[in-house]
Amino acid sequence: MLFNYLKLGYPALWLKTAESSRSIETVINYDFRSYYTINPQTGFSKYVDGQWKSVLIEMPTPEGDTKHTVVYDPSVAWDWLNTNKHQLPVTFIISLLGKPDQAVAGYAPMVSVLNDTYRKVFWSDDIDPSLIQMLFISSFDAPEEFVTLFKTVEFSIPDAKELSTVVSHISESSHGRFVKEDSIKDVVRAGIGLTESDFIDLCLQSIVTKNEIDSKFIYDAKMKHIKESGILEIIKPTTTFNDIGGLDNIKDLIKRTAFLWQNRDKAKEFGITPIRRVLMVGIPGTGKSAICQATASELGLDLARTGISQVMNSFVGQSEANMRAVFQQIKMMTPLCVWIDEFGRDMSGGQSSSHVDGGTTDRVHGEFLTGLQELPEDTFLMCAANQLDHLKPEMLRADRFDKIVFVGLPSFQERMDIFNIYLSSIQTDHKYDLQALANATEFFTGAEIASLIKEVKFYVVTSDFRAITTQDIVNYAPRVRNTIWNKHKDMVKSMYQFALEQWDWASSEQYDEARIIISGRAAPKEQVAFKI
Repeated sequence: MLFNYLKLGYPALWLKTAESSRSIETVINYDFRSYYTINPQTGFSKYVDGQWKSVLIEMPTPEGDTKHTVVYDPSVAWDWLNTNKHQLPVTFIISLLGKPDQAVAGYAPMVSVLNDTYRKVFWSDDIDPSLIQMLFISSFDAPEEFVTLFKTVEFSIPDAKELSTVVSHISESSHGRFVKEDSIKDVVRAGIGLTESDFIDLCLQSIVTKNEIDSKFIYDAKMKHIKESGILEIIKPTTTFNDIGGLDNIKDLIKRTAFLWQNRDKAKEFGITPIRRVLMVGIPGTGKSAICQATASELGLDLARTGISQVMNSFVGQSEANMRAVFQQIKMMTPLCVWIDEFGRDMSGGQSSSHVDGGTTDRVHGEFLTGLQELPEDTFLMCAANQLDHLKPEMLRADRFDKIVFVGLPSFQERMDIFNIYLSSIQTDHKYDLQALANATEFFTGAEIASLIKEVKFYVVTSDFRAITTQDIVNYAPRVRNTIWNKHKDMVKSMYQFALEQWDWASSEQYDEARIIISGRAAPKEQVAFKI
């Protein structure tokens, strides 16, 4: 994108990057233009023969004479550029340090003139090769009052090839002392998502700390930095589908998807596009979060987690910037499995947004949709939501998500499976009656079953110092308030009804029991091993 804008001679570009030097090196490699800049070292300069050389401009002296001298005034440089002939189209590079508001205000008249001239040239069909282009480089966004003057481009971070070049340079300069040849790929993989300067810094820190460039050192440091940002957390998932009871449909869907992801050529051969974006809707505590982690495990990817509450910020403009930062970080770290929690919460948009929060929600909503459309192909996105009542229709349009899947209350068999998973780690000779336990916990979520077992263990162990039994759990179950069903019964029924009409189901057994939930009547009890 940057290359195209440079080649087109677009009048004013805003390049957002924290790597000013690297971005300038990249730009000047496009040798179809002449490049000028202005800086405290060489003043107004031109890039010639691999280096920046000061341009000597004829200026009046106090004595009334003139002499050629180096200038540091942007307006003088601007006048010189406009009054001199140039063999190649000109790009004037301005690197801005700190907050750019005041500096941009000084350049705004020049940019405005360029935009007007560019438009006139287009409509006159008289392309002027001498038209000047201004390229602003900053780690900040363009000031809001001037943003319409620029075409904004975000500078890409180093790819694997560039990071490999950094490691090779360190290896050559140290004669291989700090780099193991068979570890270079792991080091590069650990550094994906870092800027060049940050990657070099962590490599050098690793040498000082570990006496070698250690991939784990770099990866851990990168993860710590991302976590400290507060808007994105990247973890190595430990949950697998073996840790989740039931939910056969979603497990099958993800396993088939994983096969296609790992066999891209086969998928392409048969004209199959692997699923990349899944929205899970369902009752709180029914395993949506666990599914996200297990999906990352199945795909062999790290899991990047964020939530809307982490993005929303009380400062004007910061929430939108946070949303952009989330997607930018995702792009840098891909391939990834991305989990966006609380989807639907604070993302309603609509007319109320301008009255309630000054339009912040609408703008965050727009940034989310933009980020969603621009996700790399190697990013698998899973969004988890408890309700979608207030979402704008375009958020659920067919091309936003490949699948919308409903996760409901665990079925009778699934409750047995959940109990089996949670109780299998208990050291005891007692054989748990899973049917009795499933009967005693109708309308419980998986999270409520886990909470029930935890509570029973606490009271039994602290009273009798022994392992819990089936009867302990059955006796205690009525005391536990399965809040979701008891307090939000109408909401659950409504979601089930809507799911039957609109969505796919994560579980075939939950689908079969849907009418029982909607009616609110208990299912016929299975025969149990003893009388309750």
